[in-house]
Amino acid sequence: MDTRDPAFIPSFDSKHDARNRRKHRFMESADINAAFRELFGPLRTNVRRGMTNEGQLYAIEMDGCVPGELLGTDWIPPASRGIDDLAQLIDAPRRRALFDRLLAEPRAEALFAYVQERPAGDGTSQLYVEVASADACYAAEYPIGPGHGWHRRELAMAPHRRLDRLAMA
Repeated sequence: MDTRDPAFIPSFDSKHDARNRRKHRFMESADINAAFRELFGPLRTNVRRGMTNEGQLYAIEMDGCVPGELLGTDWIPPASRGIDDLAQLIDAPRRRALFDRLLAEPRAEALFAYVQERPAGDGTSQLYVEVASADACYAAEYPIGPGHGWHRRELAMAPHRRLDRLAMA
C-alpha cells in the first residue's frame, strides 16, 4: 500500500482513540524537576533573608509542548479557596481535596505547590514542599540549617520523592 496515495487514509477507531480525553497532559519527570528547581531558588532567598513560611499555595504553568519548560507561577491566596487558617493545610486529606478542586478549575496552570516551614525531629526547621499534578503528588523536605551573615539561616537542597497517585482524569 502506498501512503502517498490519496485513497490511503489512516483509520482511527473512535473507541481506541484516546486523544483529547484527558483534562491535563501527563506531567513528565522533567516538568516535576523543573518545578522543584524553580521553587527552590526563591524559597532559598527568602529563608536566607530570615523569612518564615506558615503555608502558601502556588500555581505553576508548564509548557504544553516542551517538557521541563516553565511558563509562569502564580501565588494563590488561601483565603480565596476558603482556607482561613493555614494550619488546616497541614492535614494531608484536606490538602489533597484542595488540590482536587484546583485541578478541576479551568486554568492554564497544571501543577500546584504547597509550601510550609515546619519543625524537624532534631529541633531544627525544614521547609516542606509538595507539588501536585493530575497524575501524582511529589514532596521534598529541605533542611534549614545555620548560615552566614546576619540572617544565619540556610536552605539545603534535598531530593524529592513521589508521594502517591491522585488518580484524576
